[in-house]
Amino acid sequence: MHLIETLKIILRNNEGTGENPIIIQGVEDNALQDINREDVKITVKVFISSPDVSLLKEAVDQVCSFLNINAIESLVIAYSSKESPEELLESLKHLWTGVEEYVKIGKLSSVGLSDLNTNMFIDLFQWANIKPNIVQISLATCCVVPPALQTFTKENDVQLLTHNDPGQILPQEDLNRIFNANTSSYWVTRYQIHLKCRGILSSKGYLIYVNKKTK
Repeated sequence: MHLIETLKIILRNNEGTGENPIIIQGVEDNALQDINREDVKITVKVFISSPDVSLLKEAVDQVCSFLNINAIESLVIAYSSKESPEELLESLKHLWTGVEEYVKIGKLSSVGLSDLNTNMFIDLFQWANIKPNIVQISLATCCVVPPALQTFTKENDVQLLTHNDPGQILPQEDLNRIFNANTSSYWVTRYQIHLKCRGILSSKGYLIYVNKKTK
């Protein structure tokens, strides 16, 4: 609910220009202003429900532009869809081609996925040219780490992490209520800036791309 409440405040303090798309700016993040870039680690999680590679790349590009950086140390994709297992794997493969492209040009370093079952993660891992080296599982839905996933990640040097993100980062009904219209979310990105030497979180923020449908 923190993100929803923040979005409400930002919308109250901004007026749309009437142009399409409508750009609404939140507070500028100056966390990197007086810090050596080499002294921080930037991690990004992209919440996305479309297999469109261009949308994923746009989400990454927008974070880089907003923070005025050229590369991201860690990216995790949280793909949410009601597809069948076969369709889901194909969609993840589509998205992963964009990840591999950005790793090759140095825009991304560590890359991974969130909330996949063990077989799905292994299938994607074995297919990928550039292997995911992070997998996140939800504390809310998985009290015990699946033994098969634990074994696979250990054998293949994959970071196995937990998270407590909600199942829906921006629920549809909340979006519609905030914008007073039928609204769809293309992607939500959360970035975190960590100070390497102290291991502490220096700053955190969100970028959101939504479409407010007109009648």
